[in-house]
Amino acid sequence: MVGRRWGLLVAGSMMAVLGPGAPAVAQTKKIGTFGGWEISIVHDKGKFARCVADTTGPNNEGLRMSFGDDGRRHFILPGPGTSGATDEAVIVFRPSGKRFTFRMAQRSPDRLWSPVLENSFTDMFFESKRMEVQLPARNVKRSFDLGDPETMSARIDGCMTSHQ
Repeated sequence: MVGRRWGLLVAGSMMAVLGPGAPAVAQTKKIGTFGGWEISIVHDKGKFARCVADTTGPNNEGLRMSFGDDGRRHFILPGPGTSGATDEAVIVFRPSGKRFTFRMAQRSPDRLWSPVLENSFTDMFFESKRMEVQLPARNVKRSFDLGDPETMSARIDGCMTSHQ
């Protein structure tokens, strides 16, 4: 558990360095698909920037977890809107029913970004099978099958530690 949490902290930090509006010079390399997640590594100007995990499978696309080299973690949802706009998101994990509420920022035309995720959120994420996302202002309610977050976590951990 400590190794995973450390890896997630390290991975999440990379996102802060690049920020969501990374310049076009960023290069993404797919590592593979593990536990229902497509894992990729991102380099910016030749330097390691972050590891990214995207959900896969029918009707499950669009959820992304980003782990930056500065320890910050984010999740990103698809969602068109006006750049700079914010929406409150309600995240409910299953089967626990644990609920988190926070503001999501529209930092690009087609994606909503979470604030930096706290350890309690990440821990619950890795213990869950499904996640329900509600954006009341947009009248959106969507569920994501989280596949095998333990396997995804191990691959992200490996992605992060391989570049230190």
